[in-house]
Amino acid sequence: MSNLTRGKISTTLLKFAIPFLFASLLQALYGAVDLFVVGRFTNSATVSAVSIGSQVMQTVTGIILGISMGGTVLIGKRIGEKYD
Repeated sequence: MSNLTRGKISTTLLKFAIPFLFASLLQALYGAVDLFVVGRFTNSATVSAVSIGSQVMQTVTGIILGISMGGTVLIGKRIGEKYD
């Protein structure tokens, strides 16, 4: 188990952030592939709808990731207070 209160935190913090960055990358790639496929077979109105839908989903995913990170910080703070 890593301890963020002592020593170098950059590697531990990077290990913590990589899954979040990977999830955001996958969400963006999903939107791009979806837009590409729809663009090949439909008209511009449908492409516009898919583009807006992808942006909304990216925003929702970002909000959920932010809330979960904030919750993790609060939980970590509470756990850390027990060991002071």
